[in-house]
Amino acid sequence: MTYSDFAILMRSTKEQEQDESPRHAAFTRALERRDIRYSLEAGGSPFDRPQVGVLRDTFELLRYSPLNRDRVRKFFNDSILPAYPKADFNSLVSTLTRWVRDIHSPRGGARQRIYPQEILFEILDAFRIRESSFPYDVMRDIGLFSRMIQDIETVYMSVDDSQRFANILNFLKTPAKTGYNISTDDIIRKPNAVTVSTVHQVKGLEFPVVFIVDVEAVRFPGKRKSYGGWLPEAVIKKALGRGAYQGNPIEEARLFYTAMTRAERYLHVSGAQLLPLGKKDRKPSRFANRLLQDEITNDEISSDPSRIPEGLVPCPQKQKIDETVLPTSFSEIRYYLRCPMDYRFRKGYGFTPAIPAMFGFGDTVHTIIQKLHTGFPEEIPTLEDIESTARSAFHLKHVPRSGDPTSRPGPWEEAEDKAVEVAQKYVEEYQKDFQRMRQVEARFEIPARDCVISGSIDLLLKQDSEGNTLEAEVIDFKAMQGGDDPVENEELEWTELALQVQLYAKAAADILGENARTGSVHLLKDNIRQEVPISEEAVAAAIKNVEWAVRGIIEGDYPMRPHPGKCKKCDFKVLCPRIPQPFMIIQDIPPEIHLPDGKMHALAFSEFKEDESEQRD
Repeated sequence: MTYSDFAILMRSTKEQEQDESPRHAAFTRALERRDIRYSLEAGGSPFDRPQVGVLRDTFELLRYSPLNRDRVRKFFNDSILPAYPKADFNSLVSTLTRWVRDIHSPRGGARQRIYPQEILFEILDAFRIRESSFPYDVMRDIGLFSRMIQDIETVYMSVDDSQRFANILNFLKTPAKTGYNISTDDIIRKPNAVTVSTVHQVKGLEFPVVFIVDVEAVRFPGKRKSYGGWLPEAVIKKALGRGAYQGNPIEEARLFYTAMTRAERYLHVSGAQLLPLGKKDRKPSRFANRLLQDEITNDEISSDPSRIPEGLVPCPQKQKIDETVLPTSFSEIRYYLRCPMDYRFRKGYGFTPAIPAMFGFGDTVHTIIQKLHTGFPEEIPTLEDIESTARSAFHLKHVPRSGDPTSRPGPWEEAEDKAVEVAQKYVEEYQKDFQRMRQVEARFEIPARDCVISGSIDLLLKQDSEGNTLEAEVIDFKAMQGGDDPVENEELEWTELALQVQLYAKAAADILGENARTGSVHLLKDNIRQEVPISEEAVAAAIKNVEWAVRGIIEGDYPMRPHPGKCKKCDFKVLCPRIPQPFMIIQDIPPEIHLPDGKMHALAFSEFKEDESEQRD
């Protein structure tokens, strides 16, 4: 068995003890002393983890200007170094000083947009996280802090003054403390760690070995509790009559039954005679006493805590996999094919990249193209039609409009004009797309080995006068620039662009029943349409690449596959050690991907440098 086969269950992980520590602390600290990894599910605050608590407190240093260097030095020595032993003081001060200046810039001048996710990444860089070798559960909890920052960024159109930044700090100080569960979002492979959880949180799950703790009088079962909610009792009278929303013996017995049935093979029930700083002994729980009564006692039940179950045979450790069919999309799989560690930062740890200034431009241009096709299914739209459609559909969530768009157009207005220009050029040069052609965007799911690939597909269907489909073309519209020779443009990742079109061709045939004649990537910024091979061989190679990646994800094989060019563009370059690593579990190499001018392996192989000295910028 591995650590992930064990669970410690209790009624409440957050309940405060008399020494003011959360209830789970007695168990998690004992695990830490023995170097046993654990996962705290729905337990306590995310900030109980020292590395996460320090991040929040470091953000708090940015609340006021000027930065107090002496205060930073004391905080660095007392709090940061114990959590991040590799942290660099001078680098941290430089980072904080620069952001304090931007956050507290005087009113009346040019407003400085503040990027909280960038602040986080720069702080983690100063903490030298890439040199720290933290285990999975620590990195996952730091990734949870990154998701908190993303949640804040999505609320505001723009964080561009000290008051809005103060609101972020207030959120981290109070709502975030109780609004996030410390648990993994990895549906395939839980961390190899002991689960410490409330009983409610693990309903429906099972573990080979379960410890139910705190089974003593008053704690499990708990005290009777009357309804204390804010809804008037008259509104929920019937529910209250059934015992809902209250603590009563029947509900407590059901909860204890749920806890016991989480155990697949071995169940341990325990209680504490004396609690932290307690002044009197606790009595055993009637639930525990019931297990020792004559009518249910047998050789399998023992009150001897030192007894080890008989018949245990040593076996090689193998971590349990909860799910073997991975629901995924190309957008997710491409990160694994690029670099498995990139995928792990995003999907395993939960880090989110900083939101770029023009975030959403590509999506809004794609929406404009769709609306032109749906709005003008049998005629070519005029320039006025195109402009009207584009301006009504254009939207950028994180860019404010100018207060005087006529005299002083800003980034929003410039981007909107560019979107109109892109749409007009597209219609002008590809009028045939509107002649008896119908664009279809459809959701699809492609079953493959160990996975289901989902997404949405753009199809251009050429139809006769009666609406019968004569031919179909897969087109992937991208708000990108290809340059004079898109195929030779090193900024375009053709292994990813081609593979996506090939998956769309598979979806068109299998799901929609339309065999695409051609597949193309349409680069909207310079209005170039580049054909991509979608032969049976090309599509089969694409599917095998996806299946190979899924196998690596399921097996938990996440090597770093660095390359100077690839790492330079990586969203997580300041967090990653960039140490070349081989694949440890999946030994085969997926087939080459068919490109417009040949074939190439996925970037995890074709862009990989084994010389570690070449990886730094």
